[in-house]
Amino acid sequence: MSDETATPTPTAARSTDAAAAGSALREADALADRTRRSGLWYSRYMQVFGVGFGVMTLLVGLGPDGEDSLTWVLVCIGAWGGFMVGMIAWALRRPVHGLLSGRTYVPGWVGTSLLYATALGLGLNLGLPAWAWVAAGLVVPVPMLASATLLRRSLP
Repeated sequence: MSDETATPTPTAARSTDAAAAGSALREADALADRTRRSGLWYSRYMQVFGVGFGVMTLLVGLGPDGEDSLTWVLVCIGAWGGFMVGMIAWALRRPVHGLLSGRTYVPGWVGTSLLYATALGLGLNLGLPAWAWVAAGLVVPVPMLASATLLRRSLP
């Protein structure tokens, strides 16, 4: 009885191994690229929140005066709450939750939050003019947008 199964020659085995290895490397590169892109979500999250802080500053500051001002501020707070719930729900559905360096994103959150609180505190108590609210709306998101950019650049 003879064995009719062909054993690959060493040269054929090497070319098959090289092709399989090349294919595996391409698949690994594609997976790494998809994972990296998925991991950039927190940078986008911070960008959207930063813009949200700026828009909220403008809405509160440029809203109506007088009796309607309290109603307007409450409507803005409600809209902000809805925005936050939506953003948190979006974040919970992200496929990649890696460890992030607090040195990269914490200054953005703290800086933007402090600027926002300052703008609202001074603006609502002192009755700042419209140009000051516009300036505040542009300055408030800067720390968060800068941190988001640094975070994006720090990812491999």
